[in-house]
Amino acid sequence: MKILTFLILCFASVALGDDFKAIDGKEYKNVKVSRVEPDGIVLITKSGISKVYFTELPKEVQERFHYNAAQAAAYSAEQAASQDAFQSQQAELRRKLAEENNRYWTGQAPAKNQQNKLPAVAPVVAGRGQQVEVISHGAQVDIARHLALGNVTVVDFYADWCGPCRQLSPSLEQMARTDPEIVLRKIDIVDWKTAVVRQYNIHSIPQVNVYSRGGRLIGTVVGADVDKVRSYVAQAKTGG
Repeated sequence: MKILTFLILCFASVALGDDFKAIDGKEYKNVKVSRVEPDGIVLITKSGISKVYFTELPKEVQERFHYNAAQAAAYSAEQAASQDAFQSQQAELRRKLAEENNRYWTGQAPAKNQQNKLPAVAPVVAGRGQQVEVISHGAQVDIARHLALGNVTVVDFYADWCGPCRQLSPSLEQMARTDPEIVLRKIDIVDWKTAVVRQYNIHSIPQVNVYSRGGRLIGTVVGADVDKVRSYVAQAKTGG
């Protein structure tokens, strides 16, 4: 209840056109505070969306947004527990589905209407080029297992609620659809507390990683800068 009250109060104090400077010197200029959470603020810039934690901000900013370390810790624990419960549920569904498929193929039981079947991470775009595939919806994922060695792999960290992500996505999909040397792998972070966010330390989206034909990371683009992505792709094609 305290956390809910905190959020309601903070939503009412959303600021426009703010400048922030983190303890490590990183600056966020002319940004909009779209949401205040007990452990940090979500900022909207022209090129993307970032989550900045209060522990990364100076004391005066913490005081401005009524940061409370105890509430932040409770909120983080609550979010982590919720995500862990979701991952456990998904794992149990996968286990049951695997058992059911195994009984079917070994003749032990007829196939059922698998209403609890998990959504497939299947290609969402196909064409002359390589497929576009969503490889995670918040869960941890080993990107190395999804690299298309021999081609350039573009990995897009995004979320459905991220406006700049939606602006960038068609350009990335067009690249993969028209260029047979490019594959696109998409990772839906879902929210800032998911396992994949913690795994890759994602603070801003869209974030695009570009890998060479040999699987080497060529560069990372934070924000909806498609020209920078194209520049890294050109390097990746010749970088081995």
